[in-house]
Amino acid sequence: MATYGPKGLVLVGPTQLYGYTATGDANSETETRYIDQVRRQFYAPLGNMSAPLSAENFQRYGCSTTPTLVLLDSGGIVRLYHPGALSYDALAGQVRRFLGAQGHS
Repeated sequence: MATYGPKGLVLVGPTQLYGYTATGDANSETETRYIDQVRRQFYAPLGNMSAPLSAENFQRYGCSTTPTLVLLDSGGIVRLYHPGALSYDALAGQVRRFLGAQGHS
């Protein structure tokens, strides 16, 4: 997604602590490691995508699952919101459609 940064787009993977992982209840340290594992598993092609972890993310972005993807334009407006897994190709296609609708190439 570094390709789209110069076009004013930022991709983030905000989430929050839920108190559990796929294997059951978890403390914050275990869950944080699990969130990072999920991010690497599903979004390794995104490299250093920011994955802010805070309770405020539920309010700000409506994050209800890990991973959640949020694409922000240069004005900070959410242009794509996707809770759950999304392949890199599907994500890139949605970003290209957004740019096409905005008249960018």
